[in-house]
Amino acid sequence: MKSFAVALSLATFASAAPFSAHRSWSGWKNVKHLFVFGDSYTQTGFDVKGAQPSPANPMGNPPYPGWTSSNGPNWVDFLTYNYNASYLQTYNLAYGGATVDSALVTPYAPTVLSLKNQVQDLYLPTYGPASRSVPWTSSSSLFAFFIGINDVGNSWWLNNGTLSDLIFAEYESLLTQVYATGARNFLFLSVPPVNLAPLTLANGNWSIENEGIAIRDWNRRLADLTTRFKAGRNESVNTFVHDTHAVFDAVIRDPASFEQTSGVKNTTGFCKAYANGTPTWYTSDPSCPYAVNEYFWLNDLHPTFPVHNATAASIAKYLQSAV
Repeated sequence: MKSFAVALSLATFASAAPFSAHRSWSGWKNVKHLFVFGDSYTQTGFDVKGAQPSPANPMGNPPYPGWTSSNGPNWVDFLTYNYNASYLQTYNLAYGGATVDSALVTPYAPTVLSLKNQVQDLYLPTYGPASRSVPWTSSSSLFAFFIGINDVGNSWWLNNGTLSDLIFAEYESLLTQVYATGARNFLFLSVPPVNLAPLTLANGNWSIENEGIAIRDWNRRLADLTTRFKAGRNESVNTFVHDTHAVFDAVIRDPASFEQTSGVKNTTGFCKAYANGTPTWYTSDPSCPYAVNEYFWLNDLHPTFPVHNATAASIAKYLQSAV
């Protein structure tokens, strides 16, 4: 296990939606396989055709911490290596720039694998029932989804409720396809307040306020989706909704809210010397007032690894309470 984890402080909290555990959930301590879907906040560059996760190599490929947007480990890395309660094996299918469906909200490049691609082109043929190359079971597995940042970011100004309806209809369809393979335990991360990232801050109060409205609408729809998804299957699934928005908001307001972010000194800007990554996780460039790990934001949209560390700690605390 890596040595950079720090203990949870008393200020660390797990903020999430209520849950009701079904018998297929035997606790975080019994999760052996973690399947993850998402965008650049989640990706590590895992290749389904490469080395597969094992107890000796929990994330398979590429070498730890992988290709992340955090200038170090991201929340998946931390959850797998530092806040795991068992020998967790993680299959991270996330892809930078992803939206739920590229046909609905266009990503920044046509090569981006949407959530739809991650489910239908990667997960189903590789780890679904037709393959079963991994001996996961319903009770030993958790399926995590952190999606929506790019859906909101690439379309919030349209204020289009019909588009949101279509996105969430597709989202539910994809969850149903995953459910059909035997998945019963689902973790969802809400969209954080990216309207407070430097990208939006630079555009002024109107953008900050209205993107914030769109984020709140997304998170409300996510809560409704998870409730509907669970109820529609006679409550045979467990849905855990982690309030990632609250974690980010707390750190932006006061970095000392979490021990993992207590060293952060700038929560509104970034230093251009660090924007594309640095030689080490703790690089200090003379052109910047602070070391890279003392910024909340690495660049105009992506948080640094201390923020991911706090997020993972909060998720683990939440899952540990779901008994």
